[in-house]
Amino acid sequence: MINILWYFMIYSIIGWMIEVSYHAVTMGKVVNRGFLNGPLCPVYGSGVLMVLMVVELCGSWFGFETDLSKAKVIELFIIGIIFATLIELIAGFLLDQLFHARWWDYRDRRFNLNGYICLEFSIYWGLGIAFVLRVIQPVIAKVVSGIPVKISWLILGFCYVIFTIDIILTVLTVLKLNRQLEKMRDMEAAINKLSDGMSEIIGTGTIKTIEKLSESQEKVEQAKDEIKEDIRDKVEQARADLEESYKRLRLMIRYQRIFGMGRILTSISKKSNKMYQDILDRIRQ
Repeated sequence: MINILWYFMIYSIIGWMIEVSYHAVTMGKVVNRGFLNGPLCPVYGSGVLMVLMVVELCGSWFGFETDLSKAKVIELFIIGIIFATLIELIAGFLLDQLFHARWWDYRDRRFNLNGYICLEFSIYWGLGIAFVLRVIQPVIAKVVSGIPVKISWLILGFCYVIFTIDIILTVLTVLKLNRQLEKMRDMEAAINKLSDGMSEIIGTGTIKTIEKLSESQEKVEQAKDEIKEDIRDKVEQARADLEESYKRLRLMIRYQRIFGMGRILTSISKKSNKMYQDILDRIRQ
């Protein structure tokens, strides 16, 4: 159990470092591309951990070599492609279904499955897993085995408490972001309604009422002008207030970049939210 907990944490950190480095090179800036606030990418930890377990199971069931220093690279490569890709598929699907957003999207690449996985990155997974298991894992296993059990439990307990808190805070932040995006959509609809002549509609209805109640044509004409002007002022003020609230909300989302909604906004793919993509595009402009 100690080994499992250590391997998951270590490879999640390594995966986060790979993600940050990759996007620093390709995008020219450092971005926390992980789901969590902290320096962890659980999909990497889960992927490597599953492959390690599969290697052990295959060894016990089918007589394969479980000593990673002696295992055939092609076997590790194939296992890596299959099971690491499976983890990526499951994680991508769940994130999309639960939070309506994607932290990676392969729809612009050939041979992809709904954007969750693609052949190119599956091959990278296979190569990466083969390298990790043959070169890195023996070193990590040796280091972990040298840590006293009590110290391991102390360090791991602290790390997993922080990990759990991070998960809770991140989930709450993503849900809050979706609520705010829905609020922005409602604001946009209200602003468009006011801009599309609601004042004239309201004014016409009010004028008809006055015409029914008043007997003096002069008073009716005077009332028409006064009501139109009053309604126009109120509608313009309402629209201005809505636009100001919309602007403040947009800025709040954009600039919470370390732990808040702004970080989530930068971590998800640019064309990844099937419910609020139009709003996200306007926030990013």
